[in-house]
Amino acid sequence: MAHRLIIVLLLALSSWTSVHSEVVEVGHQPPLFELLDEHGEIHRLEDLLGRPIVLYFTHNMCHYCTQIIAFLKRAHASHDGSDLTIVTINVWAKGKKLISRYKEQFGLPFRMLAGKNKQLLKDYEVNYVPIVVFVGRDGLVKRIYHHYILKHDFHASVKLITEEG
Repeated sequence: MAHRLIIVLLLALSSWTSVHSEVVEVGHQPPLFELLDEHGEIHRLEDLLGRPIVLYFTHNMCHYCTQIIAFLKRAHASHDGSDLTIVTINVWAKGKKLISRYKEQFGLPFRMLAGKNKQLLKDYEVNYVPIVVFVGRDGLVKRIYHHYILKHDFHASVKLITEEG
C-alpha cells in the first residue's frame, strides 16, 4: 500500500512540474523574471511587455557575442530606444561588478541585468551563449536563436517585432 501511495505521489508531482514549468517557446509569452542591474535596481520583464523586446543572453568571455553586440548597437541607434527595448542578460553576473565591466568594455547604451539565476537559466534553456529571443508587441516570443545569429536574420527579426501591428 505504501508503495502505491509513493508512486501516485511521484506521478502527481511529475505531472504538476511539467504543467507548471515555463520554458521559452515561440508563440508563447516568455518566462517572466526580476533581475538586478548594475545600480542594484530591479527590472521586471512583465513591465516591458507590450513593446518589441530583444532579450540577449551573454557572458564576459563569449567570443561570438562581440559581433551580436554590434547588431544590437545598430538596432538601438536606428530605433533610438523609442520603439525597441534591448535587454542584455549576463548569465555569469550575480551583481554589479561583472555587469559594469561588460558595459564599459563594449560601451553598451542599453540595460544589462545580472542573470546568474538558476530558474532563469532553466526557463530560457541557457546551456551556452549567445541566445537571442525576440518578443513582439503582443508579448509573445516570435523567434529564438541559440548560439549564433546571422546579421540578416537579426535585422529581419528586429523588423518583424517592430513593424507588427
